[in-house]
Amino acid sequence: MNEMLRYKPTPRNHFIELTHEEKAQLNTIIDLFIPADKDFPPPSSLHLIDEFFVYLMPSVENNTPRMLSITRLRTVLEELNISAGGSFCKASVEKQQALLRQLERRDPAFFQALWTLANHSYYTRLARCCPLPHTTYS
Repeated sequence: MNEMLRYKPTPRNHFIELTHEEKAQLNTIIDLFIPADKDFPPPSSLHLIDEFFVYLMPSVENNTPRMLSITRLRTVLEELNISAGGSFCKASVEKQQALLRQLERRDPAFFQALWTLANHSYYTRLARCCPLPHTTYS
């Protein structure tokens, strides 16, 4: 009986897939959150969507409710497309930024979760692929 209580079911292999348009839209949003400059590449160049998938995949180990789920993400992406007149990616940068500000006001918890995941993914991936030179401090 004791062994039964310790048994943890093996996680299922869930597979999350976004359409090409959803990936492009998510990359556009991430690039707006973290603008590139001469020292840092655009987030979309680092393929951060893979990092998002790790977080969005349901798992036995982490079954806490999340503000950011694949279903909620798809709903928000669709709402942004509708608000942009059909395509968020084709809207002007000013329109895209205004729509993201509206999202932040309308659903601050979701916006914060998305923004936090984008930043965490970007700087984690950047640290893995482009480590800073070792510096010693005296």
